[in-house]
Amino acid sequence: MTIQAPTSDDGVYGLVDLGPARPAPAPPVGAMAAPAPVPSPDPAPTPAPALKPPPPARPAGQGLFGRLLRRDSPPANDVPTPGEPAAPASPDAKPATPSGPKLLVKKKRKKAWKYAAPAWAVSALVHLGLLGFLAVVAVTAEIIEKPPSIDSAPFDPKLSGEKAEEAMIIDNPVSTAPRDRLGGSASATPGGVSGLGTGTGAPSATPSVGVASAVGEGNLPQVKVVARTSGLALLPKSGATIDFSNRPGGAGGGNGGGGVTGDTTAATKDIGEALDQLAREILRHLTAHKLTVIWLFDESGSMKDDQAAVKDKFDRVSKGLNLNLDREKKGSDALNHVVIGFGDGLHPEVEKPTANIETIRKAIANLFVDQTGVERTNEMIARVVNEYGKKMDKDRRMLLVLVTDESGDDGDNVEEARLALVSYGVPLYVIGRQSLFGYDRAHLLYVDPVTNEQYWPAIKRGPESADRETLQVDGLHERWDEQPSGFAPYELARLVRDSGGIYFLLPSEENMRIRQREKAYSMATLKEYVPSYDGREPYFDRRNKSELGRLLHEIIAVTSKDFVHRRGYSIVPDVCIQEMIAEGPRARARLEQYMIMEKRLKAAKNLRDREPDKRWQAHYDLMLAQVVAYQVKTYEYLACLDETIALYRKNALKPSKMPEEGKLTVNWVINHAVETKAPKSETEKKYAEARQLMDQVIKNHPNTPWADLAKDELNRGFSCRRDEEHHGPGYAEREKLVPKY
Repeated sequence: MTIQAPTSDDGVYGLVDLGPARPAPAPPVGAMAAPAPVPSPDPAPTPAPALKPPPPARPAGQGLFGRLLRRDSPPANDVPTPGEPAAPASPDAKPATPSGPKLLVKKKRKKAWKYAAPAWAVSALVHLGLLGFLAVVAVTAEIIEKPPSIDSAPFDPKLSGEKAEEAMIIDNPVSTAPRDRLGGSASATPGGVSGLGTGTGAPSATPSVGVASAVGEGNLPQVKVVARTSGLALLPKSGATIDFSNRPGGAGGGNGGGGVTGDTTAATKDIGEALDQLAREILRHLTAHKLTVIWLFDESGSMKDDQAAVKDKFDRVSKGLNLNLDREKKGSDALNHVVIGFGDGLHPEVEKPTANIETIRKAIANLFVDQTGVERTNEMIARVVNEYGKKMDKDRRMLLVLVTDESGDDGDNVEEARLALVSYGVPLYVIGRQSLFGYDRAHLLYVDPVTNEQYWPAIKRGPESADRETLQVDGLHERWDEQPSGFAPYELARLVRDSGGIYFLLPSEENMRIRQREKAYSMATLKEYVPSYDGREPYFDRRNKSELGRLLHEIIAVTSKDFVHRRGYSIVPDVCIQEMIAEGPRARARLEQYMIMEKRLKAAKNLRDREPDKRWQAHYDLMLAQVVAYQVKTYEYLACLDETIALYRKNALKPSKMPEEGKLTVNWVINHAVETKAPKSETEKKYAEARQLMDQVIKNHPNTPWADLAKDELNRGFSCRRDEEHHGPGYAEREKLVPKY
């Protein structure tokens, strides 16, 4: 049965007769004549690059989408021709008869029994001899005393108030074993926490963040001191032990067969806990040499709360360090500090190393706010390490602590920063936030103190991988989902891993635009989804060698450039109608692009099934579900525009508040919704398919950012609605005064 497509007064979403190239629709005869075209307030977008046509696919089903998918599908005729069979041998051919003198048969001599002994018996005699030799060595070797258990938690996180501010006390000696042999790191503790993520649920003003770790009070293994060396000297070797030649990205690289790699996913519930663990690391390094700790603070406006928290907790850390330093080291000034702020440049507060705790506290309190909104994080790391590295000697080494809530605006300089850290043997410790999932921008709330209007300035916090690996739209607009990834931003994770430091993952700020319940992503779950922390060039090479990697990247590139639907429209009837009619062809072009994406992805299903990397399997699954869902959402968007135009032409649409010049501005905006607007007969099958694909993502990748984002897609719906947006006088002008984070 053929389903009749809906009719429309202006032809905005009547898509049955779409052709390869079509002019903008004109109102049908008898309908109200549209006013003369009014220039849209938005400039005409640059056309998105067209995707290559997909390989032939199976015949589509019925309905509007089925008819569009069947259009111009060539028959499959690329079946390879089998090769010619080998010519059979001639039946007259006879085997060659050997010629020459006959050989004399010589009887075998019997071997003595000592040559016929079984191989296992000889092996047993040899191993018994070796074991006996080792037993003698073990008896005569010097015995190394094993220290008592070391608790990875230097304080009780359950304590609060006055007791929580007490100095950290470590009675047991500090082990100098490499960190991968100690408890408390993700790599050494299967099932431990790797990062904080976001699930779905009701928002909370002050959510409770629960971090469940397998390493806790009193359950660390006995640790044996194997060498009096510091983690500063145990840098990761170059090269990777895993072959990634056929993988577009994945968990890899790192220790190259030995050495300590940094912990890129150490979850902490707050800055106090991060500082306590940092103090323990400082003590570990002090067992081998004197130490200068350089505190490098991001001075953006969003960092004032974090800076204050570090200052308030610094007394507790300093007291704990003081209690655990012996008299000899206290007298020799074994530990000192430097405090430097940065933004667009370096701003030293304590340039000459000092052991005076009060001086350090005052310096942190005096950090000013950088107004440029630029954070040259990698460049400043390289400058600081190169400057102070020259002043270190064999008895004194350096440790760098970066306190920031961003990934930095100069990601292209990550290799220069890495070279400086590795060359001088400086471990980098970062107290920061987790990266956003496949996207680089988060938005923090700013309330205008004069007008009380809300603004959402953006900060750069991602992505977690060397390049974007997910779609850059949410079906309507640029991504605003702000789904956490469970990992650190790529550049800082690379620096931490290769320098042997730690990235302390803090929970997301409470003033982020999206606040959902926090949860802990377990490393037991995420270990198969770890992004590649190798350099960008090797990453690009591996992705380009992968047919699946190239396909996903091409689709992502299309959605990265002007692939969003217009959000705001005038409430003036004639102007609104003209704006919406102009947007119709653009939206239909995006719908056709989504259809091409779907065909190409489904044709590559066998590549997905052969892909060994779980991370890229998840990317494929989520991307396919999204492009199907976004076809439905685009169709609903067109239906929403059509409804608005029809209501205006019937004089049946008015906003709840009318604009007042100099007092109030009002606009229509198109947002996500659950309730449908297009006829169900035209979208029912696609709705069902989109839901099924989203559910499959949740089933195949449970408790991961991929599953959580799929849940969010389902919860916000595949449809659209028309809302009003109100702003007070001078909203756009006062936006210029919003701080740059």
